[in-house]
Amino acid sequence: MREEARERIVAHFEVFAKWMRDKHKLEPHLVIREGEPVEEILAQVREDPEIGVLVLGAAADKKGPGPLVTALTKSAGTLPVPITIVPGDLSKEQLEVIA
Repeated sequence: MREEARERIVAHFEVFAKWMRDKHKLEPHLVIREGEPVEEILAQVREDPEIGVLVLGAAADKKGPGPLVTALTKSAGTLPVPITIVPGDLSKEQLEVIA
C-alpha cells in the first residue's frame, strides 16, 4: 500500500513539476515525509533553509480553511518563513496572474 501511494504521489508530482519547469522555469523538489502532517510540515520548514515561504491551499467550502491551514497558522509566529494562504477555488489562470 505504501509503494502504491508513493507511485501516485510521484505521478501527480511529475505533472506539477513539468508545468513548473515549462511555464515558470522552476525546478520543484519532491519531499515525502511520514507522520502527523502538521508536525512534519513544521519540521521540514525549520530544517530546510531553501524554503522561503510556506504556501497553503485553503478549502473552498464554508466549513473553514481546513485543518492544516488552521493548525499551521497557529504556529505562524514561530516559523522562520512567512505563510501564504491561497483560496481553494482559484483557477490556474488566476494563480498565474497573482504569481
